[in-house]
Amino acid sequence: MNVTNPMLVLALACATADSTAQSEEYVGSARYVRLETREATRDAVLEALGQGGVTWGRGAMITPFPYAGHDTGDLATPHAPERELALMTAGGPGPDLTLSHFGKNGAEATWRELGEFVDIPIDLHVGDDPEWQDEATAYVYGTVTAAQDTALPVTMGSDDGLRFWLNGELLVDADVDRGLDPEAHALTLELKAGVNHMLAKITEGQGGWQFQINSRDPLDPLTDTQLHYFLDRDFPPNEERRHYHVFSLPVPDDVVLEVGGLAFLPDGRPLAATRRGDVWLVDGAYAEPPFAATFAHFARGLHEPLGLAVMSRDGQPSVYTVQRSELTRLTDVDGDDVADWYDTVTDGWGLSGNYHEFAFGPKIDKDGNFWVTLNVGFCGGLGKSTVIWRGWALKITPDGEITPVCDGLRSPNGIGDLPNGEMFYVDNQGDYVATSRLSHLAPNSWHGHPASLHWRDDVDLEADERPARMPASVWFPYRKMGQSTADIARDDTGGRFGPFEGQLFVGDQTLATVMRVSLEQVNGHYQGACYPFLEDLDCGVNRVAFAPDGSMFVGQTDRGWASVGRKRYGMQRIAYNGTLPFEIHTMAARSDGFELTFTDDVDPASASDPSSYRMTSYTYEYHADYGAPEDATEDVEIESVELTSPRSVRLRVGDLRAPNFVYELHAEGVRHATSDRGLLHPEAYYTLIEVPGSP
Repeated sequence: MNVTNPMLVLALACATADSTAQSEEYVGSARYVRLETREATRDAVLEALGQGGVTWGRGAMITPFPYAGHDTGDLATPHAPERELALMTAGGPGPDLTLSHFGKNGAEATWRELGEFVDIPIDLHVGDDPEWQDEATAYVYGTVTAAQDTALPVTMGSDDGLRFWLNGELLVDADVDRGLDPEAHALTLELKAGVNHMLAKITEGQGGWQFQINSRDPLDPLTDTQLHYFLDRDFPPNEERRHYHVFSLPVPDDVVLEVGGLAFLPDGRPLAATRRGDVWLVDGAYAEPPFAATFAHFARGLHEPLGLAVMSRDGQPSVYTVQRSELTRLTDVDGDDVADWYDTVTDGWGLSGNYHEFAFGPKIDKDGNFWVTLNVGFCGGLGKSTVIWRGWALKITPDGEITPVCDGLRSPNGIGDLPNGEMFYVDNQGDYVATSRLSHLAPNSWHGHPASLHWRDDVDLEADERPARMPASVWFPYRKMGQSTADIARDDTGGRFGPFEGQLFVGDQTLATVMRVSLEQVNGHYQGACYPFLEDLDCGVNRVAFAPDGSMFVGQTDRGWASVGRKRYGMQRIAYNGTLPFEIHTMAARSDGFELTFTDDVDPASASDPSSYRMTSYTYEYHADYGAPEDATEDVEIESVELTSPRSVRLRVGDLRAPNFVYELHAEGVRHATSDRGLLHPEAYYTLIEVPGSP
């Protein structure tokens, strides 16, 4: 059964990707007209669709203030911003956003501008210090202007507790410990003509800290896709979009596309496995504009599949997926695009029923073997491996024979490879994992989580023996480079995705971003750097995969794993538009510093000036607590810079600290050779384990 949107015929007839075309463009039934700003254009379209009538101002937030916990009644304890509620009556002046206040532990708290803050989740974390992120309180302020007295239905939610005032009247009081559900509270705002003031108070225990208010009914999927396609085309949300197009596929309302796996059939059509147990076959996924996508069931009834791969065997292409309990082969025997056979390749690992026992994969190596990584369970604040092979990486032959490869994994949500066949995985911050990381799945290596040691026979657990701990290849500094790494895709597109052939791309499920990684081998150890690549995606990135045409597909979900972004799930396609981004291409270690290469020629004067660069270094403590802050931070002096080619420089910094130190580089001063523009992303983060030339 194909699932299509009834607006499709109208869209295909009326919409066009060419902004210079003479034919009219439509968003649903409304004519699209580009106005001076993105906001004005959007509001005009929504008004034409009957979704207008009020105007939201720009939001602001202030944090941190103290919080004693949801079971103490501390949500009701007023802090400084609440003293100005008397100024937040209808038509009143509102709070003074230039004031600063004494916050948690006497720290200064100041108002920060949010910009647009309606119909999107707001992440309330500020900075990296856990002292200000946990057991804290934040406030969000905003205005909404009505042309006349209006009753406005809204929904809202928070992670964790929430108090909400409109024009000084308390409307929501929920002192609870919860994740973000943007539909948790449904109410009607009785707006007065003119300016109305809104204040939300959100408390945080640990983990996620978000607030979201929704002011309108969601558009149907196709209309929403049309609106954001035209807005992104005419008003790119960031500089990255000047080099890469991002196309959101319209997902019908009856398709819950919480993507757990992505793969492609031999004809290029994408398959998406979902956490609800479906596998969807997508037609029309490459259309530009992306209005013609349709979704049809390829398989259903699976147990949270968190990976997909396609491989032909005996002349028959088959789809492989990892359910929680097994590696499964799905085969369409009669060619009708529906799987007829569901075969168990192997179920040779344990499943206790713990909610955290996810299973990821498969990824297929150069020899045709399947790689699977298994989550530990979770209870009492620590990972557990109560059934066999939890916390391990397994290699499985096409006939189902299992070889346990290595262990010490915590939440290994992503597997990838290098051209030489070496396999890697990404792990999520948590107990014994200081911050998210990428690591080499070397045979018999132990990656630090002790729960998996139950299934080794070469250590004495009663004597608390542990193997040597395998260092990370790349650390992803917390929040600077994501919070929950997910999946690995190697650029093997031959340049069709831009200047990053051979590099790895890693998703982040919390921040809805894609990051980039370059690796090198030093003294036998794989290590390297990570770089920002693309942000502002629709939802948390759980899967990344390169399509046969050289574009990248991104599969998204946020259920239970809160993320930023305007959607709860979905699929986006990222395509290089041919405009070369000016970037740090690689950062490589040298005996006395680092060598940088760039994607284009640099201005010699700025690139050879030490003041164009800033660098710090830090490490992380290894412990059982959840995550770890940056430790032993030092400024790194750039002693000299040598231009080694039109696109490379050598930074000499003297003695290097190793192992397990991150060198954080900022190169804001470097300019392009023929223009005054700077780097698209001037940041790089190199994880130094081995120093070249050292014993």
